[in-house]
Amino acid sequence: MSIDLITLSDYSLLLSSVGHDQKESIGLNLFIKRTDNRTRMSEDTNSTEGYVTENATIATRGWLLLYSVTSGRVSYSSFVGSARELELDRSFVPDIRKLPYAFAVAKENLNGLELPMLETAEGWDGPVERKVKIVSMKKGNEYAVQIENRGRARGRNHVTQDNMLRMEFRPPENFNPIQWRKDYMDKIWKGETKEAEAMLSQIRSCLSVTPYFEDTQIDQRLQLRVAETLQREFMTVAIAIDSKMLRDFIVKVLTGSRIGALPFRSGQGAYFVVRPEDDEAAANKLRQMERYSTLLAHFGNANAITGSNSDSNWLGSDGKPLGWHRPRTNLRIMGYVDDARQMQYIREDIVTNISREVGEYQQKLLDVAQNFNSDKVDDFKKRLNSIEGVRSSLLTRVRSLTSAFGGVELDTAMYRDISESFNGAAQRIQGTSSAVANRLRALADLSLSDEEE
Repeated sequence: MSIDLITLSDYSLLLSSVGHDQKESIGLNLFIKRTDNRTRMSEDTNSTEGYVTENATIATRGWLLLYSVTSGRVSYSSFVGSARELELDRSFVPDIRKLPYAFAVAKENLNGLELPMLETAEGWDGPVERKVKIVSMKKGNEYAVQIENRGRARGRNHVTQDNMLRMEFRPPENFNPIQWRKDYMDKIWKGETKEAEAMLSQIRSCLSVTPYFEDTQIDQRLQLRVAETLQREFMTVAIAIDSKMLRDFIVKVLTGSRIGALPFRSGQGAYFVVRPEDDEAAANKLRQMERYSTLLAHFGNANAITGSNSDSNWLGSDGKPLGWHRPRTNLRIMGYVDDARQMQYIREDIVTNISREVGEYQQKLLDVAQNFNSDKVDDFKKRLNSIEGVRSSLLTRVRSLTSAFGGVELDTAMYRDISESFNGAAQRIQGTSSAVANRLRALADLSLSDEEE
């Protein structure tokens, strides 16, 4: 019998030695050792060595999740289609960008666009290299298209920027970009793909490319090229999910209520999921993680470079390697076998991350207290209701983790500066409403009393 294993000591060494390419991927692709020897398991009471294993069905305290996101993009329609086949709901799929943001991303396709070199030009000593430069004037709404000229003038190196065009996100008066985005996604999730595709014509008139000023002398061919390039990229970006969107969203999925993962700090991209005590609940959670892993594989496969070596090029048109054999976007689910050393590692990371959440909660509570308005007490009570939900969720997670790992010691006392400011704010509120002040103080208490447990 062969089981994929890696010892934790090797795992720690690997984590410390692997670099992270922020442009291409985050997280860690774990290279697994294979062994045909009898596997040492946690029932060996004399063993102090822990294991991470790709056999996620072994009895464990939880799962270690490792993910990687490689650059690329897929259409929202295809990604949702895969999610629906896997019976995953909308909480596992990022929304498409708001149209102004899609415009802001699309315009980058023009930045650095090279233009034909001028062999001679007035005021220059020789050839002039030209390229397009995009400058923001109102983010997401208006950008200047400049022509950057480089060469030599008066015997010296010289560079100039000339404003040529103005690009704007300017939708028709009877068009609602927010509603369009919502309707498009709704139709995709309902399986109304043709109806959704028909909606694309509505966003073609949202962009405007005009001379920088009315009297600006421009090259008509340049204006047409910029307009066509921008429109083509905008139509793609507006209904796509790219690696940046997915990278940001994966963390929300893993740490959300559906999976409830905790950052495994030493991995810088690894997350730990506590195994529910109930076997059926554990099986359901594992099944959900496996389906999400399959969904991410859809993104990875769609953006993988494939083909035989003899029929393909190693270098792209820019002279740089195309990215053959790079890691694909994936989520790996590793069973984390119960072991004393492993439990200590996880406890340390739990204390680090939960303690940070405690501090963030206390700061949020202070902000609420300092914004108390005696003329709007009812509105303030509503904010306290929201804060109470945050407190309840935090305490529930602490209890669950304490139960799972046999005790997690947390310092829930307020930091000195927070405490001083909070007490002062509570005292001022006391003069208006003692009930509200007392409730505020109760929300500051994060101790696990016997009654609460």
